[in-house]
Amino acid sequence: MIAVLTYWCYLFLITSVVGVSFQDIFKFGKSHPVLPFFLGGFAISLIASSWAIFNNLSMYFEGFLILLTIGLGIWKQKVYIIFLGSLKAKIKALSSYLKILLGVITIFAAAQCASAPYIIDNESYYIQTIKWLDSYGFVKGLANFHFFLAQNSGWHVLQSALNIDIITSYFNDINGFYLVLGNLYALDKLSQYFKQKEKYFLLIGLFPIFNVFLFQFISSPSPDLPIYLLSLIIFGEFLSQYTFHKGASYSSLFTLGVFAIFIKVTAVFLLIFPVILYVKNKTSLKQDISKLTLLSGIAFILFVVKNSIISGYPLYPIASFRLTDADWRLPIALQEYLVETTKQYAFFLTPEEYEGTTLIQRIIHWLKLPKLHGLFNMAMCGVLLIFPFFIRKINFKKPLYILYTVSVLQLLFLWLTSPQYRFFLGFFMLLSLTVIAICIKKERIIKIGLTLTTILIAIPLFIPINLTNLTEREFQLSLSVFSPEYFIQPHPQTKYPKAIYTTHQEGNMRIHTPTNIDFFWATGDCELPCIQLQQLNDFKAYFRSVPQMRTDDLKDGFYSYTFDKNE
Repeated sequence: MIAVLTYWCYLFLITSVVGVSFQDIFKFGKSHPVLPFFLGGFAISLIASSWAIFNNLSMYFEGFLILLTIGLGIWKQKVYIIFLGSLKAKIKALSSYLKILLGVITIFAAAQCASAPYIIDNESYYIQTIKWLDSYGFVKGLANFHFFLAQNSGWHVLQSALNIDIITSYFNDINGFYLVLGNLYALDKLSQYFKQKEKYFLLIGLFPIFNVFLFQFISSPSPDLPIYLLSLIIFGEFLSQYTFHKGASYSSLFTLGVFAIFIKVTAVFLLIFPVILYVKNKTSLKQDISKLTLLSGIAFILFVVKNSIISGYPLYPIASFRLTDADWRLPIALQEYLVETTKQYAFFLTPEEYEGTTLIQRIIHWLKLPKLHGLFNMAMCGVLLIFPFFIRKINFKKPLYILYTVSVLQLLFLWLTSPQYRFFLGFFMLLSLTVIAICIKKERIIKIGLTLTTILIAIPLFIPINLTNLTEREFQLSLSVFSPEYFIQPHPQTKYPKAIYTTHQEGNMRIHTPTNIDFFWATGDCELPCIQLQQLNDFKAYFRSVPQMRTDDLKDGFYSYTFDKNE
């Protein structure tokens, strides 16, 4: 835990210096002091993505990033000192109760990050994605080896850029750091509500009540968590600008929307908020368009280049556009299988059931899913049904109706693609926070609620809990529990540090495969290249295709060798 807190100090310096400098260079203007950390993350992810096209994100990049931070710190020293003063003032302005709450959340977050990772995707592709970036940067045709690696989120690029792997392999904790920042943003709004009694402050300020759920996302670099945090901040700033013409500059707000999409394409609907602001204030915002077009263009080009290198599909996962002459392009059959499997998985239907049902039948089945999935699905639809009735008497209805409309569009989009509840959770939280904020008025009730939900964080963090009643997945039955042995040094970045790996020759490629992790997609934290032997054999049998190295060097990537039935 001490090591995690020390690492967060490193993250604080790097992201804040880069973020403040980024804001000043592009003349974004003043903003809430939490925003530069996110803008710094965006700038670093763009720089790292550019670097990863040509080289790995290990020693030389990390040295470059440190030197860049020092140079920017010296160049923008005065601006940075003003920023630190603003951040200090925000924290100092919190009441004693809110300071204690923030402190407890920070300690709990560090303890959670020091514990074993919980999210199973960490074991299937988070660790491996970051390891490939650390070792080689963007690798041609990596999707041919394991198509989960084609996703390669901008958030994983950022984690790879900041994980100081030249010193240790323990740190993959940017999620915990940014969750603490999200809580600081929310508690500052809550502090303003206690002073001014404006409901829109309370709407954002109640965000910490969701910590007990969000804590399960912070011991691994899940790209879902930053989307939830950016949803909160983007809508919070949108609400301030739309209703009261206060808050962060339009440029900061729009850039955060671009960052969200760079992390996860399903976050595209968040960009609607800054677009609406532009339409509403077109005359005064014209001067911002050129620099925002430049930043968006850079992000889009890097997104296209990254996808073209890794999968051969510039707009991955969209298969309509592909590099026809690239020998490393993922075969269309595998690409279509991934897209269709994702849809079927989200509805919890077999391929036959999916093809034999209408969209309405799938949605009804989706609503009736057992345990946690069905619970969240019903809750999302429930809050959408009741939301319009709760906001009728509030004095800033328009931005809330915009939130409602965007939420409906997001859910409709997910029903047509992949309606996993985690893709809608950001909007679910905003809608729920609005309903709760309308129902609650007394400061005493708010404090009791926040205290209880913060105490609830400690229960699964320190006491083993079986989740049989919430999930049927064997690998998600037990939450990660903090142990005294993690007080100084954290748990390794994998849930399975004692996994045993064997080697296997497959054509021109020698692969590593786990022998004691009984999970079809599992790779854990093994040497590159790593894949489950069962997965490799199943794909050979079904698609008559096997990944092969393009040359005798892993950095040159992979292609899919397709063979006849008789081979």
